[in-house]
Amino acid sequence: MVFFSIIFGTRPEYLKLKPIINIFEKEKYFNYQVIYIQQHETIVDISDNSYIKLPINILSNHRMEDIGIQILSGLQKHLDGSTHLIIQGDTASVFYSALYGFQNKIKVIHIEAGLRTYDLEKPYPEEAYRQMVSRIASYHFTPHIECEQLLKEEKVCGEIYTVGNTILDLIKSYNLKVVKGNKVLITFHRRENWDKVLDFIKVINGIANNNIHLQFIWYLHPNKELQKIVKEHISSVIMLEEPMNHIEFSKEIASCYTLLTDSGGIQEEASFLGKQTIVLRKTTERNHIQYPYIQTIESFENIEEIFNNLLKENLSECNVYGNGNSSERIYELLKSHILL
Repeated sequence: MVFFSIIFGTRPEYLKLKPIINIFEKEKYFNYQVIYIQQHETIVDISDNSYIKLPINILSNHRMEDIGIQILSGLQKHLDGSTHLIIQGDTASVFYSALYGFQNKIKVIHIEAGLRTYDLEKPYPEEAYRQMVSRIASYHFTPHIECEQLLKEEKVCGEIYTVGNTILDLIKSYNLKVVKGNKVLITFHRRENWDKVLDFIKVINGIANNNIHLQFIWYLHPNKELQKIVKEHISSVIMLEEPMNHIEFSKEIASCYTLLTDSGGIQEEASFLGKQTIVLRKTTERNHIQYPYIQTIESFENIEEIFNNLLKENLSECNVYGNGNSSERIYELLKSHILL
């Protein structure tokens, strides 16, 4: 009997799997369970308490060394009888879940497969996790045809399907009104950027002080050390906010002026809503989204020049990752192609 285990460990994974979980629940065609690996302390968007929770000691002094052991030993208690694992993205939870599936002859279905920078340091460690999962997954659902082509060039095993990105399904369901406002939204969380946070703060303080007609809002990362640095050095003209739930933050994107972020997912959401984003990285695995929707940076020093040359009007929505029906396409493929 076919039995799915849908596994997530972080907020982005949950949000991108939520449309698929909703279809599984609505259709009741497959037997399945949902497992929440608590890689992050809390996920503000989760309201369903029926998910199996697999706690991870996020306060461990040896977190990077321990997290794999904790995930593998935890999954062992919950995956008896599973024939397929559904995972999404590029986190430690994704990699170790895939590894467990591979070692135990459980077929791995990887959603958002094939995104690449081919630089293992950028993003770190996510790029490596993605590449390793691709070697052991049985099914690859990619967000873009170029991702499918890359996987074929890499000669990965398994079946490959281009379906778009499921986060757009969620954004579409919110029925957001898109306007050009005066807010500049900032997020900063990539591990490879942490040692440069003071450099970025210096730059963004200057931009904010030179553009007092705009409202700059920095959404803090949960990491306490990073928060402490930001709070100590940020200009008083920049507001600091705790993370919002997804629908409220999506409303902020829909009505903002622009965004500065090192997040991958925000690039997808903002471009779909016709917003320009300054990406605080030299490279992005979302390079299918092109100018004027996103602009990467060579260094923090050229952020101000890019900022000053932003377009004054909204763009049309960017559909490179689909039109908001990816979860339906995945579900139909599971029924008609994979599980014949």
